Amino acid sequence: MTVAEVERKADIGNGVAARWNKSTPTADKLQRVADVLGTSMEYLLLGEESGENEKAKILAREANDLTDVQLDLIRSMIKEFERKNKE
Repeated sequence: MTVAEVERKADIGNGVAARWNKSTPTADKLQRVADVLGTSMEYLLLGEESGENEKAKILAREANDLTDVQLDLIRSMIKEFERKNKE
């Protein structure tokens, strides 16, 4: 995924991430990027995560080579599992 694709999916505007070399991103925008990348803000800021996100890290690594269509299907499945778990 390119930086431009991440910016588009995170709805943060074209070229915004490049400006973060000289300025600090807002927490909201950083969280949106983390969500798109399937990681945490902690990982984006520090390069590491606490143990509670280990499952998410494993899934994110395994999903690196999937297509957008495949990722959308997996997201739909996860949402359905979450919905059923709430019942």
